[in-house]
Amino acid sequence: MFSGQRSGSSGRAESGQVAVETALVLPLFMFLILGILQLGMTAQARVMAKYAVYRAARVGAMQNASLEAMEAAAVFHLLPVLVNNSETILPTSSSSDVVRKYMRTMAENEQYKNAGTQMVKIVICGPTLSELRGTGASPLPAGDQSSRNGIGSRNEVDFDDPELMLAAGSDAQSGEGMRRYNRLRLRVQLQLLYRMPIPFANWIITRTYLGATLPNVLRMTRQGAPPTTPRTDGQRGAVLTLAGKRIYTLPINVSYAMRMQSNYFLGRYPLPNTNDCIHYSL
Repeated sequence: MFSGQRSGSSGRAESGQVAVETALVLPLFMFLILGILQLGMTAQARVMAKYAVYRAARVGAMQNASLEAMEAAAVFHLLPVLVNNSETILPTSSSSDVVRKYMRTMAENEQYKNAGTQMVKIVICGPTLSELRGTGASPLPAGDQSSRNGIGSRNEVDFDDPELMLAAGSDAQSGEGMRRYNRLRLRVQLQLLYRMPIPFANWIITRTYLGATLPNVLRMTRQGAPPTTPRTDGQRGAVLTLAGKRIYTLPINVSYAMRMQSNYFLGRYPLPNTNDCIHYSL
């Protein structure tokens, strides 16, 4: 009788211990599962972004470097991974689904623009206006029709003018030769604020990103070690602002370059004065 009572008491104690251990381990286990799912979806979004920036560059090369056309192409090819304002990924299994999601995504992207940010953004890295106008610190000869031949437009640059790409006696792979070559090569960057749909994991990943971009003064480094310099490109502010609205995003930036297959029209589709693309450094 006595041993039976001890056995029952021991069983209840072990049952309570299992419940406590489960309560401690389950949240971590759930985070691991959700985190793996979200990281897998983020990797997929990066692959899609690489394809989308290629398609955007191709459209830009064919459409006179039109920023609007390039952003439309980028959004279209990102549709399978884009999350809408309802925290869902709408299907793209039919043409009507694609059209519906595209129109909704473009409208939502305009809402973000009005709020001072942009979920899908194309930035022209080059050529800059100074590269074609013949201005700047190390200017090249102006490339527009009027400057080249004395006739034609000051705002039009011929994409198939070989003298714009080649300089007598220069190396096309370096120095001035490469700079000349780049004038007729459209270089673009897709800056995607990827909205993560998996709950809890999206919050953790966003907070991890924000922590990794803290100012030096707030970073904890070992004594005597020089602090690392965080990348400051404006995206951290956008991620922080969206996180305050419970919209959890992660920046994905990919670039592509393609030789122009149509003329630049500097008045109709103005190029940037500076290269505002995001650059990574060690």
